[in-house]
Amino acid sequence: MNPQMTNPQQVAETGQKIYQARYQQEYERLHSGKFVAIDVKSETPYIGDTASDALQTALAASPRGVFHLIKIGSPGAFKVSYSPKPDANVDWNFR
Repeated sequence: MNPQMTNPQQVAETGQKIYQARYQQEYERLHSGKFVAIDVKSETPYIGDTASDALQTALAASPRGVFHLIKIGSPGAFKVSYSPKPDANVDWNFR
């Protein structure tokens, strides 16, 4: 793995490939709804009940890691949507 991986698209693609090849089948059976942060440099997974838990565990174990975050059993870690309401304080909604 490229230790200097800094391109976000490359990190996401690599992390997704690692997850699908090594962890997806087992994790979706055992950990659905939890989060996994995969260090794309070492291919090591770190599971947590929340995105923050997974990332904190990952960073504690591998401070120089480069992580791809996945919500196990979901198509994405977060849902992002746009609201064109002119009276809203914020246009973008993150969940």
